[in-house]
Amino acid sequence: MFPKPPITPPPEHPRLFFRKRHLPELKAKTTHPELKQAWERLIGYSRFGVEEANAEHCPGDVYVIEANALLYALLDDRGAGLKAKRLALSAITKPFNPNYQDISREIGRLMLAGAVVYDWCHDLVTAEEKTFLIRHFKRLAGLLECGYPPVKEGAFVGHSCEWMIQRDMLGTGIAIYDEDPEMYDLAAGRFFDQMVPARNFFYPSGWHHQGDAYGGVRFQGELFPTWMFDRMGFGNVYDPSQREVGYQWIYTRRPDGKLLRDGDTPPPMPNQTKYTRLHFLYLMLGSYYKDPYFVCQRRKDEGRLHDKDVLFAFLFADPDAAAKPLDELPLTRYFGAPTGAMVARTGWDEGIDAKTVVAEMKVGMYQYNNHQHLDAGAFQLYYKGNLAIDSGSYKGSSGKYHSPHNKYYFKRSIAHNTILVYDPDELTKHPYVKDGGLVWPNVNDGGQRWPNEGRPPLTLHDLLNKDFRRGDVLAYDFGPDKFKPDYSYMKGDITAAYSDKMKQFQRSFLFLNFKNDDHPAALIVFDRVVSANPDFRKYWLLHSIEEPRIEDGRTIVSRGEDGYNGQLVNDTLLPERSNRHIEKVGGPDKPYWVFGTNFVNDYPGTKEQGEWRIELSPREPSALDLFLNVMQVKDIDGPAALDTYKVEGRTFVGAAIGDWVVLFAKSGERLAEDTELPNVPNAAYRAGRTLNVIVTDLAAGVWTAEERSGGADQAGASRQPRHAGDFEASAEGGLICLRGADPAATIVLRYKGAADERRAEREGAR
Repeated sequence: MFPKPPITPPPEHPRLFFRKRHLPELKAKTTHPELKQAWERLIGYSRFGVEEANAEHCPGDVYVIEANALLYALLDDRGAGLKAKRLALSAITKPFNPNYQDISREIGRLMLAGAVVYDWCHDLVTAEEKTFLIRHFKRLAGLLECGYPPVKEGAFVGHSCEWMIQRDMLGTGIAIYDEDPEMYDLAAGRFFDQMVPARNFFYPSGWHHQGDAYGGVRFQGELFPTWMFDRMGFGNVYDPSQREVGYQWIYTRRPDGKLLRDGDTPPPMPNQTKYTRLHFLYLMLGSYYKDPYFVCQRRKDEGRLHDKDVLFAFLFADPDAAAKPLDELPLTRYFGAPTGAMVARTGWDEGIDAKTVVAEMKVGMYQYNNHQHLDAGAFQLYYKGNLAIDSGSYKGSSGKYHSPHNKYYFKRSIAHNTILVYDPDELTKHPYVKDGGLVWPNVNDGGQRWPNEGRPPLTLHDLLNKDFRRGDVLAYDFGPDKFKPDYSYMKGDITAAYSDKMKQFQRSFLFLNFKNDDHPAALIVFDRVVSANPDFRKYWLLHSIEEPRIEDGRTIVSRGEDGYNGQLVNDTLLPERSNRHIEKVGGPDKPYWVFGTNFVNDYPGTKEQGEWRIELSPREPSALDLFLNVMQVKDIDGPAALDTYKVEGRTFVGAAIGDWVVLFAKSGERLAEDTELPNVPNAAYRAGRTLNVIVTDLAAGVWTAEERSGGADQAGASRQPRHAGDFEASAEGGLICLRGADPAATIVLRYKGAADERRAEREGAR
């Protein structure tokens, strides 16, 4: 069924979560000020009767059982150990209805509580009682969603990827291994054969595909084997890049304390500034990897632990772990393959009035389904309020997994800031979606396809050999200062995310940090979209909480309610004015509108789910369309927005804003030949000022730049820009930045070949 696990539990008790050598350290924690709350709560649990304890996802008696077993293991309190055994022998017989939603969480935790007694109170449990417990462990395991043997559900997503296999069945198997190795061999066999390879595949990206809510839940479950095997003496069974995932929820944390939304998640409430579930996650992660930034984030989220986490917080916490402030981190982080996302910030200050901008740019290389959305190519933007948002909600009158709002709007591309291509006949090709054992009619939102008809990948082989690939990162770079970059750039090809209605979709993101309080930042998005049929209408989407205002090619989104004061000003430079249509969609009657149907979902108490969007479309049918949008942020009551200008030539098109010009190749291909850059419109610069010119889509290698005619030295002169010399475009970025360029001059780029060839030439000349 599964290969034998490569390691087996050591032949001693205790061995589940700790061994004898850990007892002095655990005893010391009982008097440590940092763990006073956790220890006192455990003592409190130990004194309760069964009928007094109750908590979410757990039969109440598990806390009493576990706390008394711990008192026996740590303090040799025989009375507590016998109480734990008596309660476990009674509770383990509890009947369950396996059809009750999420009941596996409760069943699994009861198994674990029994396993804790079996292991920590091993010398108090008779042979007959051990046989009795093992029989009921297997009975309960058979009620879990994963089944027993645990062959159901997949290795990437689903409830099987929370605690039932990775903590509960595995932990029980560890406890009973000497008397009956079957459960350990099955649980650990599947874990090492399927779950470890799946996680080692996506951990290097530092991004959990299940989002800001379920990603944290699933990742917490994945941390239990890290601790369990390490405490048994086997070290880390995962790739060490597991630690990188913790940075996802640090970088996507908004200054107001909330998270940028990702996947199935409820919108945050106005007074929400902490995430106690992440508090426990960062406790586990920071204590294991000794990462000072995780310790810092844990303290920011600190609050009252959930009852279900108290025991493990006590067992795993390193109360002496050092912290470092988050402002020692670089402002931009690239989350590489197999995710392909970038988060760029302008700072780490906190509060509703903080001046920090946060931009999330997502290519999204794989689609795992389940709680992940069809959001490849999407972006989000925050400044003094959530401005460019993920819309919809996982809670409300039509929330949760199989609700119409979730299936037909919230999960779909139409709820995100990406591109739609509307094929009116798409449902004839893809009429159904299959998920969770159900089949339901599809809806045509013009967006991305469901890989594997909506079913998630079961194994890593499944993911890599079916149609779950949805995009590729073509380029990324940020700099020139890697700690406080002026620009952050990423480009992706997202064609594969769509059905055959899409022939090509390339999206380039370039975030500019102006380092200016009046005009903090801008996000430029350039799209090259080719549809299979010129008549398939294309839509460029921008979602907002409050109603946008459209003024010709400028769209203004404000966030002035609930104490916020941020504003986004989007200038549409392509399509041209004569060929563009910008429509406002939303309001009370159409907040979640999908081409004729509003998938209503009332969720009172917050506005973060949004109810507005603009749809930008070309007026004339065409297979190829280019979109160029420049979004800058500012205070609502601040200075006027910067003017933006289209800059276009034969090869490149781009935008000028402030002292910056950003250019993209119209062909979408990387250029490897000499080229003349387009001139900047006279209105785009002020006399005596120079420009910073970013040129993307260049072949890797060495480039030189020449300025011709009208240079700052004298008319007709040719010179190089300030900081002249060779400019190297990296293979990853394909980008150069020319500082101090004369805006009145024409710049010619000359390609001098691959960087290694140039280096060889220089070495040969010596």
